[in-house]
Amino acid sequence: MYDIMKKWFLSIVSTLVLLVAFGTEGRAQRFSFGTNIVDWASLGTINLEASVAFQQHFSAHVGAEVNPWTYRAGDQDKQFEARQISYWAGVRWWPWHVYSGWWAGSDLRYSVYNIGGVIKRDTEEGDAYGVGLYGGYSIMLSSVLNLDLGFGAWGGYKKYTSYACPVCGVRTDSGSKAFIIPDARVAIQFIF
Repeated sequence: MYDIMKKWFLSIVSTLVLLVAFGTEGRAQRFSFGTNIVDWASLGTINLEASVAFQQHFSAHVGAEVNPWTYRAGDQDKQFEARQISYWAGVRWWPWHVYSGWWAGSDLRYSVYNIGGVIKRDTEEGDAYGVGLYGGYSIMLSSVLNLDLGFGAWGGYKKYTSYACPVCGVRTDSGSKAFIIPDARVAIQFIF
């Protein structure tokens, strides 16, 4: 399943690259790199998103996040984690101008995750893939720095296995089901 999702993601990224390369009108490209502070606050999830403006009102985005951390490892009663590796690719529409003001966007996402012990002892691991819908506002702090605010959700389908706790290995459930997860964004973006 992982190989299929990896090929799927690479196909999407390749399509976006071709769209950007051949869908422009010869204007100077504008790029951005950013990181979401909300994800960093979520148990230290490392994340990076890159984008390119390919028209005055559209930009293409690709990103990834990883959280490899296990907290209080070795203590069965206190261990917790929100480990994941996630990838996404999508587009944003900007009514006024790219990287300035209101925006609406959508993306395709894939995630391998293992979360447990954070709020309750139950742990779940699996693969999730789906579509995200978002909206937000980008505040120009300077000619090269933006504060990007947004909110939305992503949902789709996941294959999972549940356990009684993060370390005990006692399986309580497994299967597949639909899901929807809210997602917030407070990002710092460097524009060039």
